[in-house]
This record gives sequence, structure tokens and C-alpha cells, in this order.
Amino acid sequence: MTVRRRSLSERGQLDLFRALPGDFAPRDAQDLMAYPFFSLAKSKRIAPIDFAAGNVSIRVEAVPDHGMATIWDADILI
Repeated sequence: MTVRRRSLSERGQLDLFRALPGDFAPRDAQDLMAYPFFSLAKSKRIAPIDFAAGNVSIRVEAVPDHGMATIWDADILI
């Protein structure tokens, strides 16, 4: 099996996308929590969430059988 060696420029480009553990805590990132894409309720919600701020508008709709994601799902979504 032949091992392909990366060039220095290619290796440098990959460094741009390196994920460093501990540098970013998405759970505490306020910009990810700025838009309501799940319900803050702890129970099933069917009514849609409509959000508008400036040029951003979001509508979150639920499947009637299951409802939309709730606060219990926030850790997975964020």
C-alpha cells in the first residue's frame, strides 16, 4: 500500500479546518441560541413558531404525531 504525502501548502490549508477541543463550547454560544428553532416548553407543542428580526425570518412547524423539538432536545440541537 502506498502512502500519499501531503504537500506543505495542502497541509497548511488543512490547518484552517482543524477542530480544537475546548476552544468552542456550542452549548454556551449565544449566537446559536439567538433564533428559536425549538420549543422552550417541556411538553408537546404543535403550534408553529414564527420569528422575525430584521431580514431574518424563521418558521418552525411540527409534525402532529410527534410535535417539535423541546427544551429537552436543546443539547442535541445546539
